[in-house]
Amino acid sequence: MSSRAIAAAALTIFAIALLIVEIASWGASARFGPAAQNTSRCTLSIVTVSDVDRAAGLREGDTLLLPQMDEPDRLAVVSQIAPMQVQVAHANQTTRLVVARGGQQLSLPYTFRHTDGIGRFLAQVGFKVVILAVGMLVLWRGRDRASLLLGVWCLGVAAALPDAWWGGLPFSGRFFGAVLTAALWTYSPFVLYLVVESIATGVGTRAKTLARILMAITIAPSLIVNVFNAAAQTSTGCAPIFLNPWLVNVAFTSSQLVTIGFFVVSYVRSTGLERLRVRWVFWAYMLSRFGVLLNLFNRISLHPVHLSGIEFFTVMIFPIGCAYAILRHHIIDVNFVLNRTLVYTILTTLAVGIFIVVENVLNAIAVNRGVGLAVELTLALSLGLSFNALHKRTESAIERTLFRRKHQAAVALQRLSEEAAYTESAGALLDRITTEIPQATGARSAAVYERIDGGYKLAAGGGNDMPQTVDIDDLAFVRLRKGLSQVDLTDVPSALGTDGFAFAFAVRGQLVGALVCSRRLNGESYAPDEVTMLRNVAHEVGAELHAIRTRQHADLLDALVSGRIDLHTVKARLDSMGAID
Repeated sequence: MSSRAIAAAALTIFAIALLIVEIASWGASARFGPAAQNTSRCTLSIVTVSDVDRAAGLREGDTLLLPQMDEPDRLAVVSQIAPMQVQVAHANQTTRLVVARGGQQLSLPYTFRHTDGIGRFLAQVGFKVVILAVGMLVLWRGRDRASLLLGVWCLGVAAALPDAWWGGLPFSGRFFGAVLTAALWTYSPFVLYLVVESIATGVGTRAKTLARILMAITIAPSLIVNVFNAAAQTSTGCAPIFLNPWLVNVAFTSSQLVTIGFFVVSYVRSTGLERLRVRWVFWAYMLSRFGVLLNLFNRISLHPVHLSGIEFFTVMIFPIGCAYAILRHHIIDVNFVLNRTLVYTILTTLAVGIFIVVENVLNAIAVNRGVGLAVELTLALSLGLSFNALHKRTESAIERTLFRRKHQAAVALQRLSEEAAYTESAGALLDRITTEIPQATGARSAAVYERIDGGYKLAAGGGNDMPQTVDIDDLAFVRLRKGLSQVDLTDVPSALGTDGFAFAFAVRGQLVGALVCSRRLNGESYAPDEVTMLRNVAHEVGAELHAIRTRQHADLLDALVSGRIDLHTVKARLDSMGAID
């Protein structure tokens, strides 16, 4: 097992375990209601108070004296300083807060209340599950740095956002959960920047280094306040260093602007296919920053805007946009493509579920009316047959709608494979190959190479981009001869280029040529089922092309033996077509 697989397994297990613990702790978790901020190393000032907390005796401007409070109470209070929502108090637990007000020191009873409804809980769990699923997808199926970083970012965000619930744990578990959540939330912008840096093109090393330094400078103050100071204030009541809350929030907000500026510069400098490949990721990232920036600006603004959770909805846009780019454009190197199997599995599950529900309802009606067993069996059989027919019709409809382009391409390529055997002219077959395959797949071009002495000759297609001859030991053809299947040109250095696939023309275990398909015009990668389809087409047309060449060579040999043509004419005609081994 590779080191990446081991790391992915460890991170996945840890993230799932955290999510399970959080869900189990939700009902017993509560938060300190008032918003507060640091005013010194050892005190917090209450900024806003709800009606419920006002009834408990708290007021705006009250100063909480942390050294004179218990550790669990300090943990609950200090956790509200950070921008993320961490619920680390036991629900319905009553404690005493030590407050300084107008020169007086007061001890006020305070009850931590569980205020979240089931709807909010389900929405937040849904957010966590979606982010976790995207993270697991890119972490397990990815092969490059960008997918690894995106997976790590998603797993961290899933644990920390929107809320983290640790109230059901003992104090040590709640303390660990609070520190971990603060660290995951605070460091996430830097990891997100590294994801963008891995995807972006057109930016030099100096610009990347400068951006990294700026990210570290803007995130460091929040890391000190949210993690180290908070841990110290919980343990001892005082932080080792005091940083102005407004400046800390301004710096943390600036970290988002650094990443946005870096991505904009990269996107503007990229051109052609590269810009097309990062388009979805770029715009998904820009949209996802709306809620985040508004949330952060609220912390430095005199007139904050109430978001009602919209920032977490926008956060989901980026990983989902990345997942779309992964599946559609192969932007991050992930060996996974959505295909019909997923849709048909969901369809089958829904059909079976509907069948069970309808059957139970009708059976209940039949039982209430005293209908016999024979009628119930007839009813179940009728439902089964009707759902089977409906299932097939739905599959056909999905094939024509969701996979319409793939369906049309499959039909066109299948027709080419079947009709190749009935084509008499090599020129006509080559023309169909180099015309119909690009039309069906959207490829930029298709080229056919045939074996000649010492190498392979371009027989048709390819335009001006493809070499007229390729050496016999070109690495792409070496691998084709070895596997007699296909070669991804991005994986091998070859005269054929680094863009597309080469498919073997194999006859009786020998490579007689190749079909070369470039990437699509829109930048999409070929799905595994499309690669399989093109490989099958190459097998059929390659065999027929070889058969046509064999007949042509046999006719030339017969004409030479009978004296109808001379040896010079035979050589000239052989030079114009592929040789037969």
